[in-house]
Amino acid sequence: MSQDNSQNEKKVDIKSLVSVIPPASALKNREREPPKEKRVKVRKKPEVNEGTIIISNKLVSQMNIKNEVEISVKGKRLRLKVISQDGLQDIEVWANPSDMLKLGLEDNSTVTLRVV
Repeated sequence: MSQDNSQNEKKVDIKSLVSVIPPASALKNREREPPKEKRVKVRKKPEVNEGTIIISNKLVSQMNIKNEVEISVKGKRLRLKVISQDGLQDIEVWANPSDMLKLGLEDNSTVTLRVV
């Protein structure tokens, strides 16, 4: 009797089941958000004013940076004003030595740069 029931049951069309699943292109976010944070190297430059940081134009446009950024390392954070400049590498930013001292950083240290 159970065999009769199984034969009488209608087979489910797989295409109708799969049609519920959206295609991969619909799942992919077409408008990619700029990254909120990036790991960069901080270089000591005494010509940079205290409370400011110099970042490459390319990095500013990639991360969509407006006026301020936050440098974070080992749980310590410091907000700095941004000056964009051409000719710097993407993975390198310049900061004042006294600002770096506040965070306990040496020259060419790796930190997290966040958009504020």
